[in-house]
Amino acid sequence: METQSLHIPVLVDEVIELLDLQPGEIAIDATVGDGGHAEKILEHIIPGGFLLGLDRDPEAVAFAYEKLSLHQPKNQFAIHHGSYLDLDDILKSYGYRGADAILFDLGLSSRELAGGRGFSFQTDAPLDMRFDPESELTAETIVNSWPKDKIADLLWSSGEERASRRIADAIFRARQKGRITTTAALADLVSQAKGGRTGKIHPATQTFQALRIAVNDELGALTITLPKAIALLNPGGRLAVISYHSLEDRIVKQQFRSLSQQKQVNLITKKPLGATRPEILKNPRARSAKLRVIEKIN
Repeated sequence: METQSLHIPVLVDEVIELLDLQPGEIAIDATVGDGGHAEKILEHIIPGGFLLGLDRDPEAVAFAYEKLSLHQPKNQFAIHHGSYLDLDDILKSYGYRGADAILFDLGLSSRELAGGRGFSFQTDAPLDMRFDPESELTAETIVNSWPKDKIADLLWSSGEERASRRIADAIFRARQKGRITTTAALADLVSQAKGGRTGKIHPATQTFQALRIAVNDELGALTITLPKAIALLNPGGRLAVISYHSLEDRIVKQQFRSLSQQKQVNLITKKPLGATRPEILKNPRARSAKLRVIEKIN
């Protein structure tokens, strides 16, 4: 397998510094992706440490395992195909009941965007958008089967799309003539419904975001999983979350603030950290990244 990744991990130095990693610690990368963060985390917890990497994408699991195997002892890490919803049970299956550091990077990798599964409108591909190909719901199903009002509500709630009703109406009318099956067809449809492209952001950006969130239940999974992750942390352990849009960041911010008020955690980052200008120039996808970190008190 080719182990050279096009994906550049975001805020790596900040994550490593703020997780305060030490040799011998147990760490979890709950969204291992191409293994960029995991590789750096592992370097800081060996000798004696153990890294568990999780991902719903089997291609990411295979890629990350191959990448880490090139330079690190295989008995010091495991890359597991599964959802972070099952984070606690998966960690226990490897013989550990707690962790000293946990990372969630909620972004898409460059490989996923270019992989032909419908995450991007930059290349024509089937309307899939599943992280895990074994999942049932696809973007094509939503676009072609959901009621018009339900699609509009989704675009508004998960895409913050102001033209949600107009786009849903255009989808409804188009699918009466024929099934919408590709990213190009949907992107063109949304663009026309919004009057074409007028700025730097493609008109279909928020629609694609909303569909991806729904297909993978991203917001629901994050809401459920954050308390599990905090429960898994050993006293003094740290949890870092990198989010890329306001809906994710709002969930993280509210849960962290509530736990801080309850004296269960310390806020290591009072405000979210963003990428530096040099990093953004090198990796434009870092522009919207926000990093929040907490430390468990007890």
